[in-house]
Amino acid sequence: MRHANHYQVCGMRIGSAIPFPELQAVPDFHHACSVDLDFAMGSDFVAPVSADTVMTMDAGDGGQWLTCTRTIDGYRFHFSGLADFLVDRLGRHVTCIALPETPPETIRHLFLDHVIPPLLNLRGNEALHASAIQTESGACAFIGMSGQGKSTLAAAFHAAGFPILCDDCLLLKDDPDQVLVEPAYPGLRLWDDSRGFLFGSARSTQPVSHYNDKRRISTHEIGTEVREALALRGIYSLLRNEQRGQVTVPVIEVLSVRDAFMELISYAFRLDLTDQAMILRQMGVLERVAREVPVKRFRLPDDLNGLALAREMILQDLKRG
Repeated sequence: MRHANHYQVCGMRIGSAIPFPELQAVPDFHHACSVDLDFAMGSDFVAPVSADTVMTMDAGDGGQWLTCTRTIDGYRFHFSGLADFLVDRLGRHVTCIALPETPPETIRHLFLDHVIPPLLNLRGNEALHASAIQTESGACAFIGMSGQGKSTLAAAFHAAGFPILCDDCLLLKDDPDQVLVEPAYPGLRLWDDSRGFLFGSARSTQPVSHYNDKRRISTHEIGTEVREALALRGIYSLLRNEQRGQVTVPVIEVLSVRDAFMELISYAFRLDLTDQAMILRQMGVLERVAREVPVKRFRLPDDLNGLALAREMILQDLKRG
């Protein structure tokens, strides 16, 4: 299959029928076998009469925003009222069937930020729901529930000159000697308050999707669109002002290996909760990460003015190992 557009995301070479302005184009891979994943737009299809549900994600109103089912050909990601993504059983082909009213930026966002992360799991890889930056010590990752400030903290590092490795999906790379991570793609998705505080109006933005107000900031730096894997030197599980006013300065707490493992399990992407082999493989990878990489809880005050101090505390902590 010949593709008009070529990109690299999470170590995968992607050939796409549509352009992704969020990504930096890479040279043509010359032949189809050089593409790890192809993405295409399709027409209407009839869903299977019976299919096994393997993963769901709730919407804010209590309904199901995402339902993933196993089909005879692979998996179907159904985003309610937006689009379906059909994934083959090897995770090499993705076809999107979108409702006519779903805007292009929403289709691209769903593919990049909600289909690719669990698709990595299908392809035999593991990834954390994390933002990550590159430091002199190596890679540093931030995990935590939505709203805890992962992207904002990563943006505070980027504003001080640190490259962004990912905004939401950190790929763990198999290596016998050390835990490595693979960059996803440059970019940050931020709310207005964080974006204005850190960058003012100097940075151009793009809409993330039509259903939320986040804006996408490109963090691409010339010559760094394809980066090598980096050693993962620290993981910080963010907890932002769980008791308002009780945390006035950032606090770092060391976690035991057991507690670190439980944190990692909570923030790992997985596709098929009924696939025991997939789950056992993931647990083995995360157990190794918990043993070899320091995982710490990082309590943050709910105040953007504390970001500079938080950044310096993390840098000093990474140097101490």
